[in-house]
Amino acid sequence: MKNYMSILIAIYIMLFLTGCATNSMEMMTLSESSAQERQLQTRSFDTANETNVLSASTATLQDLGFNIDEIDRQFGLITCSKVRDAKQIDQQVIGLLFAIFDRGVMLMNADDKQTIRATVVTTPRDAQNKINVRLNIMRIVTNKRGSSRIETINDSEIYNEFFDRLSKAIFLEGNNI
Repeated sequence: MKNYMSILIAIYIMLFLTGCATNSMEMMTLSESSAQERQLQTRSFDTANETNVLSASTATLQDLGFNIDEIDRQFGLITCSKVRDAKQIDQQVIGLLFAIFDRGVMLMNADDKQTIRATVVTTPRDAQNKINVRLNIMRIVTNKRGSSRIETINDSEIYNEFFDRLSKAIFLEGNNI
């Protein structure tokens, strides 16, 4: 019996040690999707005035319905959010059908609210008199039970709309219009 137990412990230790082996280069390499995400989320603007870019970014986010939560001018960081309805018609219909058959569980799992959070980070590129602006958007969807899930938003239309509006706002800020 002791021999059997020592064999099990040895096998457990071997499995544990082989499970921990990783290639450190694999951990440090960004995936292709990460590079595509960064390209979608980042634009460069021909200006050296980071204050104007932050002001224009704040105005653009407010125009898009966001409430500004925090601005840190020293780090070039803006965080904002907005709360919206997350109800989807297909979930409501399925929930109603389950409720008819006395299974209200599905109705409780339907999406209820979503909080959309956005962050803008500005990074000056001094040698080129440019400023990089990166926008990151995620949503936190909560169901009627209070459970939530977090999703990154990678819709190119949303990012393009923000950067188009920001470009116009930077032009207006730079020319005092």
